[in-house]
Amino acid sequence: ERRPRLYALYTASVLASQAACIAMGLRHALDSWPDTDAVMLTFVNTATLLGGVAKLAHLCAHVRDYRRLVAALRGLVAAQWPACRRDPRLLAAFRRSYRRALRLTFGMIAYLHFIGPIWYAMPLVARATGGEQRQLPFVDLRGAVKEDLSLYVSVYLLQCHAIFFWCFVSPSLDMFFVTCMLHVAAQLGILNARLSELGGVRVPDGGEMVALPAGRRKSRNLEQHSDDSDISEELRDCVKIHQDILSFLQDMQRVMSKVAMAQFVCSSVSICITLFQATCNPEGNSNLKCFMYLPMPAFQIFIYCYGGHELIDQGLAVSLAAYSCAWVGATRRVTSSLHIMMCRAQKPLTLTAGKLYPINRITFVSLLNASYSFYALLRQTRDR
Repeated sequence: ERRPRLYALYTASVLASQAACIAMGLRHALDSWPDTDAVMLTFVNTATLLGGVAKLAHLCAHVRDYRRLVAALRGLVAAQWPACRRDPRLLAAFRRSYRRALRLTFGMIAYLHFIGPIWYAMPLVARATGGEQRQLPFVDLRGAVKEDLSLYVSVYLLQCHAIFFWCFVSPSLDMFFVTCMLHVAAQLGILNARLSELGGVRVPDGGEMVALPAGRRKSRNLEQHSDDSDISEELRDCVKIHQDILSFLQDMQRVMSKVAMAQFVCSSVSICITLFQATCNPEGNSNLKCFMYLPMPAFQIFIYCYGGHELIDQGLAVSLAAYSCAWVGATRRVTSSLHIMMCRAQKPLTLTAGKLYPINRITFVSLLNASYSFYALLRQTRDR
């Protein structure tokens, strides 16, 4: 009972510090108006924190849904784990997806925690090298905050606290969904390999299933079997796994949709304004911050679209894998099941962000184009 309370207080402190930084950003924007450079630089930080707060609030409100997704994903992996242990190729495919998910997750977090300390230290370095005024690391403020040393230190630490936990919460939640996509895509790849080898020849001495070349497989199809019991049982298992994958994706779509939409909106706006500040702001420290941060919102969009496109590709491959098995000469029940599975697999497994944007590579390119178009408009407006 004590541990949940402490965790609730810990979560509340993270939300409170980020909300306080958002309030500071809004206050600074009002105080700085009509200085567009100061307002837009503040808006980059504020929009980034708004996205993080929205995602953290969604996580806190739907903890049970996230736990169900984790349990369902474990069930999908466990269902095909015996097949992976029997076939080294399937096991290698599973391990590749696992390593890829780890690299993406820790690579993103490592990059943020590499540039984070640089941001934290920039105001101190500027002050030590002859800066006239005290500066804050993320959201600058005016008045008594800079004059009172104790208040300045408190606000400085509060902003560092907010950004430190944003670096964990926001990208980690994105990577949770992307990792789910990559693992499901790997399970679809394993399923495709199993489907394409249905009706393979069982070697007498080894007992392993061997996939014959397509031509030989069609000619020797079921002559190696005394009946259809083996292929029917394997096909039944494959159909069940395919249905479980479809059910899992429906659940993930329901949980992920709002989070992905919030990330797409915040990242698109951040890309535009960050690029504008990096190229137009005369202040050197601001330019460096913007150039260092610019890859992050683009990457947060890309990883969603990358994982979603992997799902689409592997989902469409199910139909070809089912057709590639040794179905010639099989019973009507087997061929009917294969036909139904092939028809269902022809519908792309497309996830969406807010039921508006399909999560694929085309969306990634279109969002980048939209951000650059808005940047060009801002640049033209400024030049005039």
